[in-house]
Amino acid sequence: MGLQGRRINLDPSLCTGCSICSLICSFSKFGIFSPRYSMIRIYYNHEFGRVESISICRQCGECVDRCPYGALRWSGSIVTVDHNLCRGCLTCVHTCKYNAFSVVDGKPYKCDLCNGEPLCAKYCVRGALYAA
Repeated sequence: MGLQGRRINLDPSLCTGCSICSLICSFSKFGIFSPRYSMIRIYYNHEFGRVESISICRQCGECVDRCPYGALRWSGSIVTVDHNLCRGCLTCVHTCKYNAFSVVDGKPYKCDLCNGEPLCAKYCVRGALYAA
C-alpha cells in the first residue's frame, strides 16, 4: 500500500541529524548528493545538540490556489509542480508558510512524497521521519 494522502513528519527525539534523508532526496530527484538540492531541510540546534525541526511540504495545497500560472496542481492527494507551465515567478516559494520549496535553476521544487513512497522515511535509520 502506498503512502498517498499522508505527509512526512519528524520525531526530533529520534533524529541524529545524519542528513541521510536530505541526501537521498537530492539524489532521487537530481542525481546528486547535496542538501542544496533536497526537498527536505533539517534545522539543527547546535547549542543544545539536537534537531529542532524540518522543512518539508505538508501537502496542504495552499500553493495550488496561489500559483498564477496553474503550475501547481493536485495529483491524487499530492501537490505537484508542472515545470512546463511554471514561469519561475516563485509566488509559491514566497507564500509557503512551511518554507517547503527549494529553488533549483530558478524553478520551484517541492516534496511529491516520491510518488507515494517517500525515500526519506524509507531510509531513515532511526525512524525519525515517518509518513502519517
